[in-house]
Amino acid sequence: MKEDFIEKLKPIGIVFGDIGTSPIYTLSTVAIILKQRDPNLIIGALSLVFWLLILIVYLQYVLILMNLSKKGEGGQLILREYVLSLVKNNTFLKNIVSFLGLFGFTAVVSEGIITPAISILSATEGIKLINPLFNNTNLVILLAIVITITLFSIQNKGTDKISFLFTPIMSIWFIFLFLIGVIYIFKFPYILKALNPIYIIELLKGDPKDFLLIISLAFLSVTGVEAMYADIGHLNKKSIAFSWNLVFICLVTNYFGQAAFFIQNYNKITEYNSLLFLMVKDSFPYLYLPTVILTLLATVIAAQAMISAMFSLFYQTSNLNILPRLKYIHTSSYIQHQIYIPFINYLFLLLVIFTIIFFKSSEHLANAYGLSVNLTITISCIMAIIFFIYYKNFIFIFILVLFLLPTNLIILISNFHKITEGAYFPLLVSIILFSLITIYTNGNKKLSKALTYEKFQDFIKKYETLYLNENKIKGIAIFMLKDINLISPYIIKTSFDFKILYEKTLFLSVEITNYPYGLKYTYTSINEDRTNSLSLIKIQAGYLEIVDLVEIFKKLNIEPTIVFYGQENIITNKISTKIYSFLRKISPTIVDFYNFPLPKTIGIVSNIHI
Repeated sequence: MKEDFIEKLKPIGIVFGDIGTSPIYTLSTVAIILKQRDPNLIIGALSLVFWLLILIVYLQYVLILMNLSKKGEGGQLILREYVLSLVKNNTFLKNIVSFLGLFGFTAVVSEGIITPAISILSATEGIKLINPLFNNTNLVILLAIVITITLFSIQNKGTDKISFLFTPIMSIWFIFLFLIGVIYIFKFPYILKALNPIYIIELLKGDPKDFLLIISLAFLSVTGVEAMYADIGHLNKKSIAFSWNLVFICLVTNYFGQAAFFIQNYNKITEYNSLLFLMVKDSFPYLYLPTVILTLLATVIAAQAMISAMFSLFYQTSNLNILPRLKYIHTSSYIQHQIYIPFINYLFLLLVIFTIIFFKSSEHLANAYGLSVNLTITISCIMAIIFFIYYKNFIFIFILVLFLLPTNLIILISNFHKITEGAYFPLLVSIILFSLITIYTNGNKKLSKALTYEKFQDFIKKYETLYLNENKIKGIAIFMLKDINLISPYIIKTSFDFKILYEKTLFLSVEITNYPYGLKYTYTSINEDRTNSLSLIKIQAGYLEIVDLVEIFKKLNIEPTIVFYGQENIITNKISTKIYSFLRKISPTIVDFYNFPLPKTIGIVSNIHI
């Protein structure tokens, strides 16, 4: 019983880091605006935060999206694959779903740059109130960069050695949020009026631009909600839903406490500072330094969750063949899907540091943050509508179309102003990444058409004649191919042009399925082969599976002498195809991707004109 309860609390340390650290900056950015207009409007803004948490998190994600999974898996790419399988016979819908799913993925990636930056920067800004000497923007930026470099530098060690600390630390964090919130609610219980959504209308009575601005900032309270959906395969939806109930109580209590503090103390606020830090400084100055340390730990955990998610996402893109393969490294001997991708790690390190230096403060980052998150949530809503139309679930269609989609679209409109205030950066990242995906997938189609494959029946006849009349090299040769029925040009070139023949030849086919998990393989002789020298290993793996070919060979008691693989040297005058060629050249070869010992591998190059 105790173990079950502890297991249910696990998501607190893994899933809710991002949404759990939103109180550091969400209401603070709203408050600095309302102080200059009407501080009492904080009640309407607070009501907006509360009802966004109800509508977006509880209604859209917990009630609807978390029940929309494939073999218990969730997330943007999985949702895309799931809905694509439903609309595969409708070309128009298929193109829309494919576009939305991929753009949603790019929005998640751009969010993955902003999240560590705003989390770490907002926490380090807490040092400003420790001593006037620390009230220096450059010092805050320097500290944030040092923490960022430290965090990214330990990624290759794996997080499994310290991840057991995540849940206890985040639990302390949420308890702290709850307690400090309760104190100020007791001081000013009038703030509980914000539970009534009618106070949101008070915001509407003013300038519509101000209303949209406040909505866009209040929306920051739900950033990180996508993690609830993406992590259901690792932690199961019951545990996530149970933990969210506790997290929700802590977050809401803290937001109400912050609003109560603001109404009573807005005259003391002369510049942007986190309301959370001001609350502690005002009532418990002796606890201020421990609070800053706890906040730093919580934000580092939030950033770590996003970094790990990026590794998993880009591994999925490799398996789904929508971006080039990326070299990955296992970082845990017992957590199979914990991986480290060096290229992504260093790329994101540079992008996060650039973001911190460019925006300089969490206040400015908050202006840039939210649009990409909003795009992801809106796309998920549209995909869910398409899904439930196919399954004729009219109750969910009604909720999505009448309540959630309009809410998402209003928020999206409210976030448009952020484009000129910094949101162009994550939007630009999304557009560049989406363009690379388009170039890569179209390039793959062109390359496939340009390659000349030979039918297996034709190949086997020529191979038998060659095998009987030529000298053989001792050992086992492995040829990588996609489909045994279509023999790749490089195999024909190696066998018939170079006349390289081994005593045993083994064709290896790795098929990535449309399901997240599952790994099976078969090792069979080829019946049509009268030389008894040809065999086939066929591997089928889910796109979240980490395929270790060397380990599979050990289990099959196979010791390859040499591994051949094909490489294409693409010759073209088109700019987009040149970019495609460059992407292929910088990506690891298929044998490197599957960790073959390099001395045993030979790449056969073919010149292809596209």
